[in-house]
Amino acid sequence: MDNFVRFVLISKRSILGLMFVMFVSAPAYAERLDAIAAVVNGEVVTCYEVEQAEKTLKDQLVQQGIALPSDSVIYQRSLDARVMRALQHQEAQNLEIKVGAEEVEAAMADVEKRNKLEPGQLESVLRAQGIDVDNYRQTLKDRLLNSRLMNIAVRSKISISEEAMREYYRKHLKNPKPAREVRVAQLFIALPAEADSAAVEATRQRVNALYQQLKSGADFTRMVTLESDAPDSTSGGDMGWVSPGAVKGAFAQVFSLKVGELTDVIRSSGGFHILKVTDERMRKPQSTEAYEEVHARHILIKVPDSADMNTQMKIRQRAEKIAKEMQGVSDKAFAVRAKELSQGPSASRGGDLGWFKPGQMVPAFDQVVFTMKAGETSGVVETQFGLHIIRVVEKRKVNPNAFEARKAEIEQRLIEAEMQQQVPRWLNSLKEQAQIKEMSCKDLLPTAQTEK
Repeated sequence: MDNFVRFVLISKRSILGLMFVMFVSAPAYAERLDAIAAVVNGEVVTCYEVEQAEKTLKDQLVQQGIALPSDSVIYQRSLDARVMRALQHQEAQNLEIKVGAEEVEAAMADVEKRNKLEPGQLESVLRAQGIDVDNYRQTLKDRLLNSRLMNIAVRSKISISEEAMREYYRKHLKNPKPAREVRVAQLFIALPAEADSAAVEATRQRVNALYQQLKSGADFTRMVTLESDAPDSTSGGDMGWVSPGAVKGAFAQVFSLKVGELTDVIRSSGGFHILKVTDERMRKPQSTEAYEEVHARHILIKVPDSADMNTQMKIRQRAEKIAKEMQGVSDKAFAVRAKELSQGPSASRGGDLGWFKPGQMVPAFDQVVFTMKAGETSGVVETQFGLHIIRVVEKRKVNPNAFEARKAEIEQRLIEAEMQQQVPRWLNSLKEQAQIKEMSCKDLLPTAQTEK
């Protein structure tokens, strides 16, 4: 969890003293807020923002037990991070990508659920740990925005061929057996898109020097945090678990390494990589027992929380009337009525819920739909979402290890492997195409220093 500005508890006796300090130091504080660290495509990054990023980076290094580097290194990494944040926000604006307050609250609720907290309890937990709740919300918002940005700007342009997916299936999934997976971290040094031979050689020498330091025992996490150009540098370069076949070419050498070992320096189209195996596990093959899937539609009639007993009864009577009318109609007729009447997100698709297996819907829905036959329409089924009238379009038996059943999983694995290479390259291109003027925050004076 990221660290944020800490709250300071003060006694009543210290209030006057604090007010005096605020009064006499107000010009310096305002100067820190206004001083310019960089101008990114016309957008200002202030020295105050960089100062906050420095505090976060230092806290992160201390928590990881990593020796702090010089102040100049901390400053430059913090400035680079703020510049990249500005570039990503600008690109999100260009693509009209937004994250609403309700989405941030949903993310907060998800954090509570994953950590087994009661609804609304996360804020008190954060405060108890000295974490500013507003900053935490902003961090969640930034992560949601960046994830959406990566999906649109990078992921949407990656296409995995049917042939590649079938080849992966033949080699790694057709005959299920335990497989060794490795957890990998990377140090990535980017190359400019139009780098000449001199720039390539200079970067190669830099990477080789870093590699020799690592081979001599230098701390990998520290080096990643202070040197890597990849977005995963704040998490020690962690790329997560990698399955055999999900990486290609020189990257596949990770499967021949023991935990703690490094790959050779790997050149890609975006730059140079050094990978480290940080963990390993044996993944057991999933069950091959066939299961049933259902393709269904539904009409959802919502019941407002504020509805009184009389209103609830009227809504149920209406739902029961619709259910009676839908008995024996064709699938096409049901879809037309779903478009007209349903209050769920699938209404525009004629209530189509697609194919799903047991456990993917809420229990009350599952209990009914999996006892029905193809072509049947249910009575009124009540769940926490409202009142449903369900129609089963088709049913089928699925071999969980068949290519068709695992196609989406295979595509996801191959896309993620491709993303690991393309995201750093795309971020580097954002920086290359931008107009970035770095200033100096020394003595909090916006004195021009360098221009990129």
